[in-house]
Order: sequence, then structure tokens, then C-alpha cells
Amino acid sequence: MEPFAVVFAREAYARALANTLPIRNTTVASRSELIAAISRHRPQFIYVDVELKNQIDGAIQGIPLIGLVEGGLPGFLRALHQFPDMSHVMNPGMLATSLARPTLARFHERLARGAAFHVLGSEGKGRVALLSSSSRREGRLERLREFFEQHEMGSRTVRSLSDIAEELITNALYDAPVEAGYYPRAVSRTTPVDLPPQHACEVSYAFDRGSGFVRIRDPFGAFDRARMFNVLDRCNTAGGNVQLDESRGGAGLGLWRVFTNASMVAITVIPGRLTDMIAWIDPMKKRQLNAISMIFPMIRGDGTLGRFAGDQDHDLMDDSFTALVPP
Repeated sequence: MEPFAVVFAREAYARALANTLPIRNTTVASRSELIAAISRHRPQFIYVDVELKNQIDGAIQGIPLIGLVEGGLPGFLRALHQFPDMSHVMNPGMLATSLARPTLARFHERLARGAAFHVLGSEGKGRVALLSSSSRREGRLERLREFFEQHEMGSRTVRSLSDIAEELITNALYDAPVEAGYYPRAVSRTTPVDLPPQHACEVSYAFDRGSGFVRIRDPFGAFDRARMFNVLDRCNTAGGNVQLDESRGGAGLGLWRVFTNASMVAITVIPGRLTDMIAWIDPMKKRQLNAISMIFPMIRGDGTLGRFAGDQDHDLMDDSFTALVPP
């Protein structure tokens, strides 16, 4: 079935979306029109202006909501707190930029494919590896920096991508095992750790259509929405002037920096099996978070740990990451 979207937003945003969406769509102006459009078109996506969201509560079941939210990351946090049924938000100001169509296309593909989401297009170039030892973390980060420098990305963007990767890798090696119960207590980030191959994290990074991204996956699936909001709220309230939360081995200021440095953040969690975090940076645009996409399915695994790559820590390609690796 060809994908279709329904848009319920103020006139300026509705018009901008109708002209920008890379799929067929229709705009509606009331709750009754929305219900009729859902019945007629059976859409895969619904875009809603967060200022109008209260008008349609209870009218939508089982269709992903993408909220249009002003105010940057603080606005995103307020909206996601207020509306638990909305897990995908975007900055409507992005609609006036060249980022709009590719970002919306990524949104649609991600929501359609979930954990099997292919990040790169046909022109992209990237690397993917497994990492299970903290002693090899800096070597992987150095190769990441060299990769982006070879693709002529600016030093500021390379530094931001490296910082994001370091934080997400550290979360996967230290924090996720604590939250999953693999470590009985929090482990200091200065303590060397070595996980068995089946618990290694998958590290991906690439350059595609002018943007750089890093993607980290761990097999614990212990990251949760409430925990994320607790961390981001604490950092937002303190203006980022907080210390890492060592009490739970959990993400703190570092996670805040991921969100404030990225152009787009996407999170997928399958409890007990997978945490997948992707952060894009568009070096040509003012640094501003344009979109957050979160998938936290309310399901439980069977207790086994899923694998999404091979068992050795070397460059590889697999179905979780479509990459063209340069010679």
C-alpha cells in the first residue's frame, strides 16, 4: 500500500507540510474531518500541531503521531511529557529548510521498518564494527574521526560526532549492563570492562547526503522512556550544569550533550533485546535539534539476547546497516 499521511495543523504549518511531505497526504481542520480522513485513506502517519493535540485525544488508535513542536529541546520535552501517546516530534521551522524532505523520508522509513531501519542511501559511505572492550574504545573513536575528516567534514562537526559516539558507546559498555542487571552495581567509567562477544555493542558511523551520523546498538534493551525524561529534565532545569548520575551508572550530562549537539535523534528499544540510538548532524545548518523519534514498544523479550552483527570486533556489513565501505 502506498504510504499516506493526514495533517492536522495550523494553516501555515499545514500548507508547509502538504508541500514538503515526500508521500501523498491530505490536510484536515477538525476532529470530525480527521476521523473521516482516517476512515477514507487508512493513513500510515498523522502529523499534528501540538497546540491542537487536545482536540483529537482519543480519536487515533494504532497510527504513529508526529508532533509539530516549537521551542527546541525544552519544547519537545514538554510535549512528550504532556502527551504520552506521541513519541515522534519535529521542529516546524525545519519545513523551510532543505533538511525537511530527507528528514521526513527518514521518519517514514524508520516508523515503517523499526529496528530493521536501513540508515544509508545508495550514495552513503560508512563503517560498522563490534566493540566489547573499553580499552578499544579510543581506537575506534580515532578511526571514526579519521573517517569523517577524510570526507572533508569540518573539525567542529567531527568533534561533535566523536563526542556523541563516545557517550553512546560508554552508555552501551557501562550503563546498559547495569540497568539490565548484568553488572550487580554501577561501574565507574574509569574502570576497564570487557564484555563477552554476545554482549558487545555495535558501532556504526557514516557520511550520507551531506550529513554525518553515529549509531550505537546494545543487546540489553534496558533504556526506557521514563529514565530518559528524568535525565533530560534534570539537565534542562539545571541548564546543563549537572554532574553525571553515577548512582545508577546511568546517562547524565553526556546524554544531554547528545541531544543538544544532534540535528536528529532516533531511539528504538525492544526490552531485553535491543537499544538502538542514532544521532545525525547536518554541518551546513545551525546546530538545532530538529526531530526526535522514539520507539519504546511495551513488550518483553523471552530472556534471550538478540544479536544484530557478527561475533568479532572488526569492520563488517550486515542487514542492520546498509553501507558502502570505501577501499
